[in-house]
Amino acid sequence: MSICLKPIGVVEVGYPRSGGVDKYSYVSTIYVYEEYAEGLTGLEDYSHAHVLWHFHEAPPPKLKLKPWKREEMPEVGIFATRFPQRPNPIALTIVKIVQVEPPRLRVMGLDAWTGSPVLDIKPYDQLDVVNQFKVPDWLEEVLKEKRHTLPTWLGPQKR
Repeated sequence: MSICLKPIGVVEVGYPRSGGVDKYSYVSTIYVYEEYAEGLTGLEDYSHAHVLWHFHEAPPPKLKLKPWKREEMPEVGIFATRFPQRPNPIALTIVKIVQVEPPRLRVMGLDAWTGSPVLDIKPYDQLDVVNQFKVPDWLEEVLKEKRHTLPTWLGPQKR
C-alpha cells in the first residue's frame, strides 16, 4: 500500500541551516498555497499549533543509531528518536503562533528549513497535553545540558 500526500504549503522562511540561533525565538514563515489559505481562518484564536512537514532533504533511512552521533549514547531504534533518517521522513513540531495573515502563518519554534513542504497544520489544545510522561535517561541527560535554552512558552521545564 502506498500513500500519496500533497503539500498544503511550504516553509518560506525557515530555520537557518547553519543553526546558531535560538529556534524557540526565531520567527519562521509558512506560506499556505492559495487553494488552502482559507483553511487558516480561526487559527489566530489559538496560541500554538502542530505543523506536520516533510524532511525533504533527510539522509537515507537508518533503523538504529547513536543519538547526535555521540559515542556515550546507547544505540537506539529510529522510532525512539526524533531524528530525520526515518523510513517516512515526516516531522511534527509544536509551534507558537505569532501571526496569521493568510496565506502566511508566522510561528516560533519551527525547526524546518526554507523549502520544506508543509503537509498539515492543526491547532494545539488541551487534548494534546500529557502531564505525566517518561523519557530515557540518555535523553534526560541531554535535556539537562540544553534546558537553559528552552522557552517559557513550552511550559514547566521539570520532567
